[in-house]
Amino acid sequence: MVRSLAQVGITCTNMDEMLKFYHGILGLPLLEAIDVPEDQVRDVYGLTDGTKVTLFLFRTGNGGFVELFRFEPLGGGHQDVVWNRPGITHLALDVKNLPRVMEKLKSNGIKFVCPVKNNLGTDFVFTRDPDGNLVELIDMKKLYWPGRVLGGVLAKMNSKGKYKNLYKDVQNKRPFPAK
Repeated sequence: MVRSLAQVGITCTNMDEMLKFYHGILGLPLLEAIDVPEDQVRDVYGLTDGTKVTLFLFRTGNGGFVELFRFEPLGGGHQDVVWNRPGITHLALDVKNLPRVMEKLKSNGIKFVCPVKNNLGTDFVFTRDPDGNLVELIDMKKLYWPGRVLGGVLAKMNSKGKYKNLYKDVQNKRPFPAK
C-alpha cells in the first residue's frame, strides 16, 4: 500500500530565515515556489478570508520533499513540541558523515538540542529550525542500504514472527497489548 514517505509540510513564521536554514545551510535544492490558487486555499486549507499561500518545494533526495508554507496572514501562535503530546514531533533528515554535517551547521551558528546519540548502529542528533521545529539528523551508516533494500522483507518476516500477535490485534481491531 504505502511505498515511502513522500513529503513533510511546515508552516513558517519567517520564510527568509527558513529558506536560509533549509536551502542555504542544509543545502536542500529548491524545486519550485508556487502561489497557491485561491480555490485551492479555500478547498484544501479551508480558508475563506482572502489568505494568500506560497509553497516552497525542496528535494531531499531519494524521492522525498520538504514543503515550506507561507500564509499571509499567519494564524495563531507558535507552540513548542511536547514529546508526550499527540501529534507530529519532528522531521528526520538522512545524512552521511554526521560529524562533518554538524561542523558545517555549527559554523553557521546552528546549535544542537542534545549530544550525538547512537541507536542500533545509527548516529543521530537534534537541532531546531528557525521556527523551533525539531529536526533530527540521522546517519544510518552501515544500515542505510540494508534498510532501503531489505526493510520491506524484514517487516514481512516480523508480521509472521516477532510481531505476529500485534498484527493480529490490529486486524481484529483490538487495542495493542499492554507491555
